[in-house]
Amino acid sequence: MDNTKNILAIIKRFAGDRKSFKRRMVFGGLSIAFMQGLTKILALLLSMFLARTLGKEGYGVYAYAFAITSFLLIFSQAGLPNLLVREVAALEVSQKWDKLRGLITRAVQLNLVATATVLSIASAVLWYLKSTLPPVSLKTFVFALALLPVFALTRTASATLTGLQQVVKAMMMDSLMRPALAFAFMVWLFMLYPSYRMPYNAMAAQLAGALIVLVAIWTILLRQLPPEVLHATPRYETKKWLASAFAFALMDGAGLLNTQADILLLGMFRSPAEVGLYRVAAQGASLVAFGLMSANAIIAPQFARLYAKGDMEKLQRLVTASARVILLVALPVSLTLIFAGKKIILLLFGPQFIQSHAPLAILAVGQLINAAMGSVGYLLNMTGHEKDVTRTLFATAGLNFLTNLILIPFYGINGAAFATALTTATWNYALYRLVKKRIGIVSTALSWKGYGTK
Repeated sequence: MDNTKNILAIIKRFAGDRKSFKRRMVFGGLSIAFMQGLTKILALLLSMFLARTLGKEGYGVYAYAFAITSFLLIFSQAGLPNLLVREVAALEVSQKWDKLRGLITRAVQLNLVATATVLSIASAVLWYLKSTLPPVSLKTFVFALALLPVFALTRTASATLTGLQQVVKAMMMDSLMRPALAFAFMVWLFMLYPSYRMPYNAMAAQLAGALIVLVAIWTILLRQLPPEVLHATPRYETKKWLASAFAFALMDGAGLLNTQADILLLGMFRSPAEVGLYRVAAQGASLVAFGLMSANAIIAPQFARLYAKGDMEKLQRLVTASARVILLVALPVSLTLIFAGKKIILLLFGPQFIQSHAPLAILAVGQLINAAMGSVGYLLNMTGHEKDVTRTLFATAGLNFLTNLILIPFYGINGAAFATALTTATWNYALYRLVKKRIGIVSTALSWKGYGTK
């Protein structure tokens, strides 16, 4: 409770009076939700384009290489983005410019050291496996590895901007501009030169877009930093920062297992074509939870504020109203994907991806459960129960990896979808129970009398 009040005090110091704070919070939340929507649309368009130009096998090679990059990025980032968001905000409030400069400097240094280490190991493994990999896959993995330092440094700048309350600028560059530029390069290259329609050229387009964004986001960051930071003599608290970064890295790793274990294990046990089929299904199913993500961006700060005030009845009403809106958005999307998904896939991706419908339907059910449980993770995080979220995250990450490992060799993409949907449902139900137990709130859209039923 005290930690929550301290966080709110910091936020209000930035935001000014209460009305200004609310206006900025709502405007910022709506801006973030709008950008998340654009990002989802862009990701879908990019998937459609790559699926149609590369085919299911080529798209599978691209998707698997990108998943490997996402996995290795956890080690390259070393937990620094979350650390930067927290520490930059605190250091700016306290105007400790020397420590802020030291933090940013040390973060870049750690990024470079960690990325160099990861690249050395990954390159050695790739060299060892080169005789067993098709040339197309080998070239795609090479370009994917080249993305690692670019992504790591971009995320460092993005997290620093977020800590400086420049969330929209950070998201615009990292989540929107980077894939938009990559998409533009792919369209130009593949339309002008049809013979270049290969997964490694698609990955090269990703690299080109990422390099432009890297330069742009660091230029923006240097302009947003208070002038005092640029002239300060850096002070370091390396031991403290490393300890916190390690804890964040563990959480990031568990989170990645929950989101990428299916793709990673599919690539190990099944063909690239099946990876491509599954990637299409996963992209489609992610649309079900869009309402949940948008709602969280807008209302999560209100959870902390109401809980800190002790206004549990108003908190319950807010949770109920948001849960109903989330479910209202998710239900028609999920039902459409379940019952009309085959026609949608045929229209958007072509006949070679028809087999994506079964895993799409299974994943849509999992995402519907995710939406139906409400904002359980944010409720716990915003009320000082983040340790419960972390423990549940690690438990479900293990469950996700194990069920995928068992089911994928026998049932392929349908097994991966079932394992992922089961994990999603388990994670959400566990957090739903914890929300009731810890704060006496019912997070779902279902009706009840009052709050506090434990």
